[in-house]
Amino acid sequence: MGIAEWYASDVSAGTQGDVVGAAGFAGRHRPLAMALLRLFVGDNGSAKSIVRLMAQMLVSKAWSLQTLLPVTEAEDIASAVLAWHRDGVCKPCGGHGYLKIEGSPALSEHACRNCRGTRKVPFEREFKAHQVDLARWLVAEIEREQTIAGREAMRRLNLRIDL
Repeated sequence: MGIAEWYASDVSAGTQGDVVGAAGFAGRHRPLAMALLRLFVGDNGSAKSIVRLMAQMLVSKAWSLQTLLPVTEAEDIASAVLAWHRDGVCKPCGGHGYLKIEGSPALSEHACRNCRGTRKVPFEREFKAHQVDLARWLVAEIEREQTIAGREAMRRLNLRIDL
């Protein structure tokens, strides 16, 4: 069982267990990662704050690239990245990668025209051409933050157990 499953178990049970405490410590240094963890274990109310946080990250990144990115556009990009990251399954094929045969439980031998067999919504289609690089950067940041926060929470948990 990974940190996300333990965290979800403690949160859904309403307990303030060691895993929740360890996640809280990790959240001090990785607020995006812990906010995402809350979202992915069922706290849908945190989506707006996550979008605002990611939009701030995008504006800062654009500034470092000497590009002006309006906050509203950054929020739109952040919202689309979060939606894709959270539920990027191709809807026409149901995430199978192949077309469904009507009236049959089998899939056809033809790859889905929408996702071209990848099973996910094509990422680049979600954004305007000038937004794609920033959106890719944000996905990489999300993945990096989640990895670091998970490790930090496990480290904190191990410190508590070793006592």
